[in-house]
Amino acid sequence: MNKKNILNKNKSFSFVKIDLESKRDFFTFSPQQHELYEIVYITKNQLKYKIDFQEFVLEKNTISLVKPWQIHQLLKDGFLEDCEGYIFHFSKEFLPPNSIINELFEENSLPVIKIPHSISENLINLILMIEKEEDIHNRISSHLFCSILEYILKFKEPDANLYYKNERIYTLIKLIDDNYKIEKNTQFYANYFGITTKRLNELTKQYLNKTLLSLIIDRNIIEIKRQLSYSNSSIKEISENMGFNSTSHFSKFFKKYSSYTPSEFKALKTKS
Repeated sequence: MNKKNILNKNKSFSFVKIDLESKRDFFTFSPQQHELYEIVYITKNQLKYKIDFQEFVLEKNTISLVKPWQIHQLLKDGFLEDCEGYIFHFSKEFLPPNSIINELFEENSLPVIKIPHSISENLINLILMIEKEEDIHNRISSHLFCSILEYILKFKEPDANLYYKNERIYTLIKLIDDNYKIEKNTQFYANYFGITTKRLNELTKQYLNKTLLSLIIDRNIIEIKRQLSYSNSSIKEISENMGFNSTSHFSKFFKKYSSYTPSEFKALKTKS
């Protein structure tokens, strides 16, 4: 594969083919985290993949979706011998203006999509067309890649609770993502929309099947797990970074919603 297409997490768009050469030279099995969206597309055999502490088996003609800053990890088991496919990194800015990112990467769905065998040839042809472009960061590549995303979205499992159907819910997810370390109280988020917490709870239950408080708690817990597992920070430092007023409060919070103390969870991940 031409070097211009090798995965580069600092560019707005890059991709690499999973083959024998790239497996030897470019892949790591350590946990990864970056600011771009990632799509893994398996075309032969299967790949074991972990996203935010949940393990998935990606079989032939399946696609996984990873949002910015999610912890994800290729698992070595079987990867070097059998698996083939593609990995893409891209930013919102690379794509033509539309809402497909919100639809494709919405919160309330599994990050794995099965693509019919009859459609896989279309996807491969689009990928080959991008690969032939002299500059893969041009508008042609952008529209070709957007076509790939449209195919993926077409075969995403339907979900009556897709939050992007309600603009306030999409805004709320972004608001929580931006403020969860500081604002753990539901009133802050209700005040932002000028509605009662009861009404905002009704909306989150309708579109996400979760309470507002559980959304805030879930976002805090997943970030705490990331930092306990993959940072060198002490428990005291993580507590301060997550906006808790004491290490004791932090430990009680994490124990309540994860069933582990921070020390127990950190030790558990160190052994795995």
